[in-house]
Amino acid sequence: MRIVELSYQQFDEFAKYHPLSSYCQTSKYAIVMSSFDYNYDYLGMVDENNKIVAATLVLTKKIKSITKYGYAPKGFLVNYYDQRILHEFLELIRKYYKDKGYIFVKFNPEIIIGETDKSKNYVMTYNGNVRIIDDLKTQNVKRRVELKEFDLMAPKFNAYINLKEYDVNKLNRNYRKKIRKGYNMGMSLIVGSPKDIDILYDFIKTKTQRPITYYRNLYNIFNRDNSIDLVFIQLDYNKYLNFVKQQYENEQTRNDEWNNLIQRDPKQKYLNRKMDSDKKLQAYKDKVVEATNGLKKHPTVIVAGALVIKHFSRTYIVMSGFGNEYRPLNPNHFLYHSIFERYKPYFRYCDLNGITGVFDETSAYHGLNEFKLNFKPSVYEYIGEFDLICNDSVFKKLIKTSFIEDEFTKE
Repeated sequence: MRIVELSYQQFDEFAKYHPLSSYCQTSKYAIVMSSFDYNYDYLGMVDENNKIVAATLVLTKKIKSITKYGYAPKGFLVNYYDQRILHEFLELIRKYYKDKGYIFVKFNPEIIIGETDKSKNYVMTYNGNVRIIDDLKTQNVKRRVELKEFDLMAPKFNAYINLKEYDVNKLNRNYRKKIRKGYNMGMSLIVGSPKDIDILYDFIKTKTQRPITYYRNLYNIFNRDNSIDLVFIQLDYNKYLNFVKQQYENEQTRNDEWNNLIQRDPKQKYLNRKMDSDKKLQAYKDKVVEATNGLKKHPTVIVAGALVIKHFSRTYIVMSGFGNEYRPLNPNHFLYHSIFERYKPYFRYCDLNGITGVFDETSAYHGLNEFKLNFKPSVYEYIGEFDLICNDSVFKKLIKTSFIEDEFTKE
């Protein structure tokens, strides 16, 4: 076996048929990352007949002076169950980058070691893949410890919706109500164009470290073969105004009934219900004013959006967000529901792009977790993040100085 440099066509052809295929292991993703201080290599391990038996995209970067490292996003495309193939591939990759002066190569394969869902109260059931961790450690590989939530290059826990089984009627009453109201208020999913990236970025800029150029490049490059969509939730102010007017009128009728009842029998419980109705009436009145003012400016408005990558049987919600001023309308709930409905005829799964493994209120990301988990996804724990050490002495020195931890710390 030997390592060879592949053309991007050779690499993409091998990668698309591999069981661990991911949009992060494509030439398109390499081009995206090349705009952000990364170079890249396409490498393959070939047998005596020049047949490719393993391959990888490795992003490479220099950090401070001459320190260089590599990163194989979503892991090497190799058979992790075949020890002979795996060990030989790791050794060849290690030697290849050692000879080029690299300190380590980071990788994080999408190998599932645990699974859970709501029916199991989110208690993880582990499988035999955990043995791969010990096997990797025998190959000069160090597993990175997750010191805090979302501390790794990619989320260790992911939530997936089985699109073929998704049914809004199976969601809890609260989510069904919010989604139904979205339809009643005139929300609908529309597809955007490259010039609309700035609209999405306004929604997400406070929760991403990426510049807007990253999302522009991501869209433009993946859109070359129609493997990405920019989708938005649009609010129709005419329909919104008609809906809240109807709510106001219905509540006014109930308010009058409570008022008449109090005139005849002024019990405290009736007074309490009349006061509750007064509050609702004022809230609906405010919404009527809001919808009226909005309609004066424009007939429709974008309230939420997302980038969705399409890769074989999976879709990935790469990033999503909504306008804070529209939060009371629950546009994010309608966005996710609409994405599931749009893609379910054509794809099998939707990757919700990461949750944390802390499933209770102690999590700093409890709100994010709850939002995604209420769509009733399956939750998978991946095997984690590893460093293939190319220069052991320098790697240990960097660890002692916290150099590596500082470089990969996520804020």
